Amino acid sequence: MMKETDFLINVLNEWCKKFEGIHVRYAYDSVTEYHIVEVDPESIRRGNKEYKEAEMALWTSFMEAYPEADLLISEPSGTNDMSNCLFESESKFLGQSEWEKFRFDYDMLAESEITFTKKCVHSQTNEYENVNEYALAA
Repeated sequence: MMKETDFLINVLNEWCKKFEGIHVRYAYDSVTEYHIVEVDPESIRRGNKEYKEAEMALWTSFMEAYPEADLLISEPSGTNDMSNCLFESESKFLGQSEWEKFRFDYDMLAESEITFTKKCVHSQTNEYENVNEYALAA
């Protein structure tokens, strides 16, 4: 039986031949054990009936062949760990510098969470005068 990675790379190569202008990246996240496929532009992902059928066929055949595996197909997202990229199409909808904007900055998130938590602690002093607290709780 073909390995999961080889199976997906073969299908993604076919997609690149079939759908002009498509950009595809595939990575395996060993922490979550997910096969992650990012597809753009959105006009292909959501606006192309043939692509939607191809995506559904991929889901079906992948799940039948590898029932214990997990597959995520999505738009580019900073929350996807694409550091172990196994495939990237030559056709890029976004330049590499634009892809970097999608990378998730965990340090920035942690700092934002600390700041937000501090504000929540200080909000116990009811700095929001003339606010109906019952409306906030609803």
